[in-house]
Amino acid sequence: MCENCTRHGEGKAWYLEALEYGEDLLADLNRQRYIQEFFARQARLVGRRDPIHYLRLAPTPLRPIIRSFITRRLAVDHYGQAVTIEEVEQIFSLVHGLVRVPCVCRRITRGFDESCCLGFVFRPDSLGVGNFIDPSYWQAPGGKGAEKMTVKEGLALIRQLNKKGYVHSIWTFKTPFIGGLCNCTPGDCRALVATIDYDVPVLHKGAHVARVVPELCSGCGVCLPRCYFQALQISSHAVIDGARCYGCGLCAKVCPRKAITMASRLPDSTTGHELSFG
Repeated sequence: MCENCTRHGEGKAWYLEALEYGEDLLADLNRQRYIQEFFARQARLVGRRDPIHYLRLAPTPLRPIIRSFITRRLAVDHYGQAVTIEEVEQIFSLVHGLVRVPCVCRRITRGFDESCCLGFVFRPDSLGVGNFIDPSYWQAPGGKGAEKMTVKEGLALIRQLNKKGYVHSIWTFKTPFIGGLCNCTPGDCRALVATIDYDVPVLHKGAHVARVVPELCSGCGVCLPRCYFQALQISSHAVIDGARCYGCGLCAKVCPRKAITMASRLPDSTTGHELSFG
């Protein structure tokens, strides 16, 4: 079970606790300063090489130490965790509305803006995290700015992105406060690049793990391109490495025979044992 589920979720998926989306957490002055500085730092990275790439220049013995330091620091400051589309629907029920904003990562990695990330609104007169960001940040060349959306509109967007194969993840600004939902693809998303290419778990595994029902699986391989974490293999049927699975649920959504399901990675309430499937 993840540490945040223990510390902030009373043993449940911590990001489904309404308290983590509270305006009182956002009122913390240290958190407000962090949010301002965070987006200012991202703006300075545009047009420059992402610092994660310099990890490969570090001496080999130092790399595990650097990875551990980055992971520990981000667990406190800016924590990301994969969620299924069903969990997104539950999360959206905890907030008042949404703000659609250009993707921070794509501006840095690709040099263009795609408005596929969502900030959470906690009361009618609020922009949530957006209240503390210089509005000019969203008005960079090619940017469409921030757009308020209803929860219904947000769900429609998420369903479109899910069909395209975007990984959904929730993100904190000074854990446990959850400020927004990112929708990521490999190469564009800095969290996926760090996690997959550099073995720095910036994005953490979700509360679910995929499993295969062998008698339903034909081994067609439709699911294979949707697994970005090398957790899937195809033989006579699909085989999932539960230790590698991040629980995003994309493979299950494209399976034409419904042979992949999502099971809880959290402990079974009756036994106390973590549920995991290979």
